[in-house]
Amino acid sequence: MPSTRPFSPRPRLLGGILGGQVGKILRFGIVGGLGTVLNTLLVLAFLSLADRIHDINPGGHMAASLAAITAWVICCGVNYLLNAAWTFRRWPPTWRQAGQYYLAALSAFLIQIALLNLLLFFVQADRPVETAVLNGVAVATGSLFNYVFASFWVFGEKPAKSSR
Repeated sequence: MPSTRPFSPRPRLLGGILGGQVGKILRFGIVGGLGTVLNTLLVLAFLSLADRIHDINPGGHMAASLAAITAWVICCGVNYLLNAAWTFRRWPPTWRQAGQYYLAALSAFLIQIALLNLLLFFVQADRPVETAVLNGVAVATGSLFNYVFASFWVFGEKPAKSSR
């Protein structure tokens, strides 16, 4: 017997994958991936500009740190807006949520750095690739914490205030 369902131009597979809790996690990961690419491009642009305009050594700790911090602040804001609109569907954004998102992202980053250093304490990493793999484990763990913080604290359902 033929189906009586109307034709939908939206592919079911993609709609099914990006729907529900698993979809939320995937969307969060996509936003995070885009944020990582943007962060890398911004750091490259900032360091290239500093080198060209002010003849600052792009490999210096101060220049690299300032570029990385500036890029993180920008990318965190972009990720917040994308997650508010697409991942969690909480639009319009609020300053309170933005502040919570920055705190959640910073907390997850601190967990990531702590885990990386803990792993480096227990695992002897003599080559850059070994450290990069350990960093990948730390980034994945930090991302998981960031998702949990964002999902429950920043974008979670707020309990209704009871009127007494």
